[in-house]
Amino acid sequence: MLTGLLVAGFLPLPRPSMSAAEVAALISSNTVRIQIGLIIIAAGAVFLAPFITEITVQMRRIEGPQSPLAWLQLGLGILFVFEFILPCFIGLAATYRPQRSPEITQALFDLCWLLFVGVVSTAVMQCLAVAVVILGDKRTPPLFPRWVGWFNVWAALTFGFGGLVALFKRGPLAWNGVLAFWIPLSVFGAWFGVMIWALLQAAARPQRDYDESAELPGESPTPTLSTI
Repeated sequence: MLTGLLVAGFLPLPRPSMSAAEVAALISSNTVRIQIGLIIIAAGAVFLAPFITEITVQMRRIEGPQSPLAWLQLGLGILFVFEFILPCFIGLAATYRPQRSPEITQALFDLCWLLFVGVVSTAVMQCLAVAVVILGDKRTPPLFPRWVGWFNVWAALTFGFGGLVALFKRGPLAWNGVLAFWIPLSVFGAWFGVMIWALLQAAARPQRDYDESAELPGESPTPTLSTI
């Protein structure tokens, strides 16, 4: 994602307060650069799918056969990938005909960034689902360290600020603001690194060793909010 944003010239992000004429001028003078950058982001988003799938696999080891939260995480993860791709193609639509009315171009540009930064509910719920499963794991030692679960809770709270971008054109909660974009971007990078490390650790642990660590072997390990 960062590579695509850098190639497109979108770090820092364009100002939400830009006029229609300013948006049109930005796009017309950087059309190819913006198009290449957005294509890179859309193509790169697909590579999140194996990562999300592995999270589901490891969550199922904790939950057991039914695994409702693991499947919830998988469904949300699929949406998460799509939520990167869709705004990129809306942005590409804005660049496709630079000669069109500046107001139409601005509307597409606004939609692109409102979706890119502002659709956070799936990521928030995804992190919370992961957190509930990790914190509900009563085996000793658990498959994931408990702090990874709390890290997911913290990440979910941080991502939530992005949902307010439609209300602001300036300040920390605008789509280019510290609270709505820069802090969530940094936390997302940290979350990605933490989860990769945790998944590698979990995948290296044999299933038999994990099963034998259950405190109550005959009881389903499926976590619930009440078990945390």
